[in-house]
Amino acid sequence: MEPDVQPVALYDFLYRDSNRIASYYAQIFSGRLSAIEETASERMSEDKGAKISAAVASGDLKHTSETQTGTKRVIDPHDVITTDVLSFLTEREQIQDNVTDAPHGALIVAQGTLVFVDRSIVELAVFAFEVMLKEEESKPKGQRNLLQIQSLRPVINFLQKLSIPSAFLLQMKDGTQVAGTIKEDGMQEPIAGYYFKHGTAGLADVYLIGIKELPSEAFQLPDSQFMGAGQQAAQLLSNMLFPPEALRVTPVAMFRKLF
Repeated sequence: MEPDVQPVALYDFLYRDSNRIASYYAQIFSGRLSAIEETASERMSEDKGAKISAAVASGDLKHTSETQTGTKRVIDPHDVITTDVLSFLTEREQIQDNVTDAPHGALIVAQGTLVFVDRSIVELAVFAFEVMLKEEESKPKGQRNLLQIQSLRPVINFLQKLSIPSAFLLQMKDGTQVAGTIKEDGMQEPIAGYYFKHGTAGLADVYLIGIKELPSEAFQLPDSQFMGAGQQAAQLLSNMLFPPEALRVTPVAMFRKLF
């Protein structure tokens, strides 16, 4: 069945934060859209006639019968929720396209080349370091680089215990980089699929809509306290995962425009 009205644009969504989008929809339209129902009915009538006996009177006797049929379609709104929210915000100019100058907490839109990162990157790094360590340890004692061996072992132990979130990096045409973490259940397909298809190359012409996050003036706790040690560990992980110059964004949706 072809739609009555062709869509103005067709989007290929790579990522959606469904919980946030559903929350925005409920706030904007005073409720959450769970289904769309369409009903249609058709009424048919038929006249049947019979002749009256001439001995009584002259004329026709008519009887009308009606038949009514109805159909009901329940439609899953699916991407309608996402497109309605994004269209509402765009039409009211609530999404800013100047990513650099946008304030903290602003909704922004950025376009560029996109790459993803997940746990498998760390696993590959561990494998590479283990190979290097074994090669160095297999050499005769006089030829071993003891400094390299001593430095590789703690790195391998650290990476094996490290649990990193899935993340993205989008580079715009002017060189501005936007980065953030993502929820894996919001991906249209597993991140590993992008590795196989694109390798080290990114996915071009991707639009990102998200919330800009600017760091606040953090209070520093002593290293001796658990929270203080946690602050340092968190900063270390952030530096390992993201380029220091990249702007931080919480993504709401990532998509390509097909037409």
